[in-house]
Formats: sequence, structure tokens, C-alpha cells
Amino acid sequence: ILGVFLISCNNHVEKKHNILFISIDDLRPTMNSYNYENEKMITPYMDKLASEGVQFNNAFTNIAVCGASRASIMTGIRPSEKRFNDFSTRASVDAPDAIPLNQIFKENGYETISYGKIYHHNDDFSEHWTEKDNGAAQADFQDPESIRLRDNAETGEYGKKNPIVEYPDVDDFAYNDGKITLKAIQKFKEFSKNGKPFFMAIGYVSPHLPFIQPKKYWDMYDHDKIKLAENTYQPLNSPDIAIEAQHNSAELRKNYLGIPAEGLLDNELSKDLIHGYYASVSYMDAMIGKLIEGLEEAGLRENTTIILWSDHGYFLGEHGFWCKHSTFYEAVQIPLIISSPKFDSKEETNSFTELVDIYPTLCELTEITPPNYIQGKSLTPVLKNPKTILKDEIYTRYKQGEAVIDKNYAYTEFIQGNKYLGNMLYDMTNDKKQNIDISNLPESKALVKKYSIKLEEMRNYVNKDLFQNQSN
Repeated sequence: ILGVFLISCNNHVEKKHNILFISIDDLRPTMNSYNYENEKMITPYMDKLASEGVQFNNAFTNIAVCGASRASIMTGIRPSEKRFNDFSTRASVDAPDAIPLNQIFKENGYETISYGKIYHHNDDFSEHWTEKDNGAAQADFQDPESIRLRDNAETGEYGKKNPIVEYPDVDDFAYNDGKITLKAIQKFKEFSKNGKPFFMAIGYVSPHLPFIQPKKYWDMYDHDKIKLAENTYQPLNSPDIAIEAQHNSAELRKNYLGIPAEGLLDNELSKDLIHGYYASVSYMDAMIGKLIEGLEEAGLRENTTIILWSDHGYFLGEHGFWCKHSTFYEAVQIPLIISSPKFDSKEETNSFTELVDIYPTLCELTEITPPNYIQGKSLTPVLKNPKTILKDEIYTRYKQGEAVIDKNYAYTEFIQGNKYLGNMLYDMTNDKKQNIDISNLPESKALVKKYSIKLEEMRNYVNKDLFQNQSN
């Protein structure tokens, strides 16, 4: 009897903590729980998740483009001018000596599952998944008319141009985001029976373009009441490089039907895009609700930390921009929610955080020792006490732009190699929408110097050899 008791105790002690890792493409913090710029989104399931954990109000991507951002979060390494810098980034190419999250969890006895879009390239570090599907289905059209339009369209940057939106009368599981939700729910049932620990990564494509979802989600929003961005202009006094070289909404203009090659979009087209984005967010929210319900019904919620994050933010007409690819606030601020049974906290936090912080956080939650090159900080002190300010500034970049952001200011420098191309400084207390660049004002001289030094220090830090004398 004593022997059976000891075995039972040992099994209890050795039970590993699970991770449900929910990735969302192109989601700015528009859910109701964030009350983002007074946008009234219909997101009951993400709101509920936020109420059950810690919502990070000052969370940011380290680079506003999906391939690079995903490579960064999965390896715990910051992007730089020469590493993780565009959508086509492969983590296994730019950082072949890194130990990605799926590898470190697999080597520590976890089942590692990837459904949907996790890495930008589905075969990136794919040998470290115990199971994966075919990845993203980004233009998963269900409406025959959408398919006809695409098949007869002109060729864009990456193939046939796509319609920007569709909302056929189909069920929730017609699209790939619905299909991966069902797969995950079935997998939860398997784990509830076999007791294996898991790192399950679910990558929702919605609300990435094209904005596709069942009709009932489109019908949730009144088209006539869709509000357009008020600041569709270049920020006053800002350098042209912030508009011309860094961003031209190229992703939208080059790959989707009915989009002018340049200039502002007309109001009706803008409304279609915003309406489609909102509907796509609400569809994705519903899938997350079903996903978490499946986790609970399988009896796994009590031993699973749920982390929900987006790879970057999204423009909906601000400064005349659409999509991401910038260091402006709309592109770099993201939603981040962590709900863990290991902590009682159910609050918001204003501590600044970056996606690079997720790797060490998940390692600490599961008592795994991270590699010594990791460049983020574990967020567990904030999960224990959301009033803790772990960081008071973050660093982000895109192409020539490198930025430091804190609660008072957002400062960007544009540098290519050793060539200085310009800068921007915004007062985030009085000008949250970043409409007036104050970098050239005499009274800003000391601030510009202060933040420029910070960026130089970060530049030197991210460009050093991370893997020299690497040991685990």
C-alpha cells in the first residue's frame, strides 16, 4: 500500500503544466476589454478571458510584420537590421542555432502541436512539432462569387488578386479557422485520456486580409455606423520617410481587387474594410470561445496556462495607412492576455511588455530553464502582482525605423547602415494618435538626445553575437 501511495505522489509531483498558445494575425487591441479608442467591438469571449487573467495594456510587438515577429517570439530573440526583418523571415535561417519554443518544450517531454499559422513558413523549425497541420489558409474563400473574381483577377505581388471581403451564409467551421478549432477540441479530448503534457499552438489567420467570415458576424455591425479614421494625413512636421519609404499600404494595394495604386481610399471602400475587419475579429473571437470551452470540457483548464497574443497591430486608415509595417502606435501596440491557474490575479496591468518576453515567461511557468541568449524578461512578477512595473519602455523596429516607446513619448530614428535618415518624436500624453512630430522643437532637444542614446545602446545589443559560447 505504501508503494502505491508513493507512486501516486510522485505522479502528482511530476505532472507537467500545459500551455495553450493562441496566436492571432493582425489584431490590434480592439476588443471591448481594452476600450480601444472607444471602438465598440463584439468580443465576449476574449473579454471573458481577460477577466479571468491579466490583461497587458501596454504590450507591443518587436517588429510590425508577421514573419519577423513570429520568428522573434518563437526564439526569444529581438529583431535587428540583419535578422528577423521582413515577412519572409525564417527563424531557422536567420537564427539556426536558436532553440525555438517548440523545441525546448518537446525536449522537456511535451507534446508540441501546431494548428494554423504559428511560424510564417509552416516548415520553419518543423522538426520540433510532434504534430502539425498544413498551416495558414489565408484566402480560404467559401463564396463561389469570390472564387470567380479571384480566378479571373489580374496578377498581384504574390499571385491572383483577391476580393477584400466576403460573408457567405455558411457555418462557423466552413473556414480553416473553424476547422483548426475543431481539431484542437478533439486533441484536448485525447490529452484528457492519455494525460500527456502539451504545448498547443493555435494560429488564427483572422482578422488578416482578406476579411472573410460567416454572414452572421458581418451582420453584427451596422455598416452605416462604421466610423472612419479622423487622422488620414501625414503627421505634422514628420519626415517623408515615415510615409514614403516605410509604408505605402503595399500589402493591400498590390494584392487585393478594387484598391487604388496610390492615394487615400474613398469613404465607402474604407467602410467596407473596417466593417470586414470588425466582423473578422468577432468571428475569430467566437472560435476562441469554442476553443476554451473545449479545453474546459476536457477537464484541462485547471492545469493549463492560456496565453493570447497578436503578432502586431493594424492600421484602419490612420495617417492614410492600411495593414502594418511601421513604428506608429497602431502598428506596434498589441493585445496580450495571460490566464494562468498558477496565479490568482484577475486584473489589468500597465507594465510595459514586448513579445520577446513571452519565451522566458512560458519557461518559468513550466519550470524549464531557458537558453542563456534569451533577450526578454519573464512576466511572472506581473502575473503575481499586476501593479508591478517590470518595464517602463519597449523597443520596436521596422525596416529603417527603430523606436523606443514609454508612457510619455514615442521616438523613432530612421537609419540605414550608418546613414541617418531622420527622426520623429510624439508626446504620448497629449497626442496619443501621433499627429504632431515635435522632434524639431527647441524644447525637445534634450529628449531627442536621451532617446537617441537608448536606441544606440539597443542597436549595439541586438547586433552582438548571441550564440558565442552558447550553453543551455
